[in-house]
Amino acid sequence: MNILPGACLAVCLLSPLAYAGDLGTWGDLWPIQEQDMLSLITSRLDALEKSGRWGQEMEAFKARVITNSQRPAPVEGIVRADRYEQRWFDPSIRLSDDLKDQNGVLFARKGQVINPLKTVPFMQTLYFIDGDDPDQLAWMKRQVPQTLISKIILVKGSVPETSAALDSRIYFDQQGVLSHRFGLTRVPVRITPAPSGERLNIETFPPVQ
Repeated sequence: MNILPGACLAVCLLSPLAYAGDLGTWGDLWPIQEQDMLSLITSRLDALEKSGRWGQEMEAFKARVITNSQRPAPVEGIVRADRYEQRWFDPSIRLSDDLKDQNGVLFARKGQVINPLKTVPFMQTLYFIDGDDPDQLAWMKRQVPQTLISKIILVKGSVPETSAALDSRIYFDQQGVLSHRFGLTRVPVRITPAPSGERLNIETFPPVQ
């Protein structure tokens, strides 16, 4: 059988027989080494301690924690109110999935509109204020809540200083979660349950009247 030179190459590549040979070493080879992460951290901590920076770093860290806990970052986009405003807030949501209890029993279907106030009544008063504004502190002192439970929530200011000024426990709206949920753009604000119990009454007041 006559085989063309090009065909000979093809036959060799497709042959079921394979030959392995030592092609030698090309370039230098080193074993793969990876530094243990714990050892790395330990060595860096030792270096900080020996340099005297460990105590400085810890003091700076504690100062940052205390500062952030006592005066968190203010909620952005909220200014002082200059007029009275009132609106109703409906917390109803439309379900994106079916809801089941711990036993797998379906109690709400996807697409159904649920009002949480029908299940858990809202029986308190919420006040949102800027703790750095003396007028808003004075406004807060004049408030007489109509519910047994009330909470003062800061959108700006120092928690311990406001607590001392109002002689009351103070909360802070971290990252503006509540403010954004209620659509707040001005303070001071008072939020109370509506007479029907299915909505919330959101009122904005000018601090000086």
